[in-house]
Amino acid sequence: MTRESGPAVSDEVYHPLTNRPADDVIARRNGAEVRIDEFICCAVSLSKRLPVLPYAINLCTNRYEFLLGFCAAVIAGQCTLLPPNRQRQTLLSIAKDYKDAYVLGRDRVDGIEFFSPDDTHNAKPIADIPLVADDQLCAIAFTSGSTGEPKPNRKYWKTLRTSTSNTSDLIVDIRDATINIVATVPPQHMWGLEMSVLLPLLANVAISAKTPFFPQDIFAALQRLPRPRALVSSPVHLNALIKANIGSIEIDKIYTATAPMPVDIAGRLEEEFGAQVIDVFGCTESGIIAARRPTITLEWQLADTVTLEEREDSTLVVADHLNEQVRLNDRVELLDKGRFVWIGRDEDMINIAGKRASLAELNRHLNALLGVEDGVIFMPDPDAKRLAALVVAPNLQRSDILMGLRDKIDPAFLPRPVRMVPALPRQETGKLSRKAVLDLFVNSGRQTEVRADDS
Repeated sequence: MTRESGPAVSDEVYHPLTNRPADDVIARRNGAEVRIDEFICCAVSLSKRLPVLPYAINLCTNRYEFLLGFCAAVIAGQCTLLPPNRQRQTLLSIAKDYKDAYVLGRDRVDGIEFFSPDDTHNAKPIADIPLVADDQLCAIAFTSGSTGEPKPNRKYWKTLRTSTSNTSDLIVDIRDATINIVATVPPQHMWGLEMSVLLPLLANVAISAKTPFFPQDIFAALQRLPRPRALVSSPVHLNALIKANIGSIEIDKIYTATAPMPVDIAGRLEEEFGAQVIDVFGCTESGIIAARRPTITLEWQLADTVTLEEREDSTLVVADHLNEQVRLNDRVELLDKGRFVWIGRDEDMINIAGKRASLAELNRHLNALLGVEDGVIFMPDPDAKRLAALVVAPNLQRSDILMGLRDKIDPAFLPRPVRMVPALPRQETGKLSRKAVLDLFVNSGRQTEVRADDS
């Protein structure tokens, strides 16, 4: 089997798969602790039984099994493919592009070779932690497709290791205690991979094997963990957690990403759960590069090893551990001492009738309306003269939506039409792909449309 590698180097540099002590806890599953020594034994044992193929499509939904499978693939010199979703057509397309790939998980995908991780509790102890070459290609992460077609991003061990170290220094204040993490975001997404797979390997963090989605499941998963405990999630999931009003629990840290956290929601989370809400900034291409606490400041603080450089029409992320400079799809205002202010995403800024606005800000107003469970305002076509909206609000009419928005936004940005739908096609991360939104918009077109200037 051949292994893809990064740029040629004269002497390969190796680092251990984990630098944590043998008796540290790396995960909690089924009410039991999993120590580093036990985990490494299982990962080495599993690596010897994996199919002898170059690519593994890791679809494990149990977070511990994903972590185990990911590490086993790294030890075996295989590259893990991280699909943007679990749709069969997406997986077949990836398998077509990456020959000799197999699915690692519990559910078969017709047309792709399959391997299910078995129980490795009886794995034999090993003497040494496996070493990984810095230039080993460990993963290929695909962008979410929220702004177009998913794109592959190659992740070498040096990139993953250094980025995770930056993340630990930037946002994890664990002192002497192991912080126990529940994550709602899938490990196949870079946000989930960094916070719930890589971080436990290289920082004093233990992950829950659960990947809860509904508020009551998130609450239950957190209750099972000792303190200090943290929740890794997204603004969409956290807003739903607040609205569910299912009870109170002490959470030490709440880490959120995939979209900037609204200050009002962050404040409610801190008041409700006694937590510090940490907003994290990054993208699939760069990984985590900055963080802030939104209830204290609107400014983001870059990791020490990362810099932003302005170009005429873009901003570049520059860091030694990245394979190349990364162009941000965001507009930012650079400040001193590694700080910046986020203005909006490139495709988020719109111009209608000579007036400019941010779709993110418009959507914040829409989703803050009483009775709105979910909603999105978007430009249905690049040449469109008006915005459109899809709204989930079972007890409201279109006229209620428009009336509420008239008090919040400029009339030029009122959506025309507004279409009421039973649910939005959100991904597991809470994101919406543009294609899915447009498909729903077209399919809901038979519903009666209400002009924004209707009374």
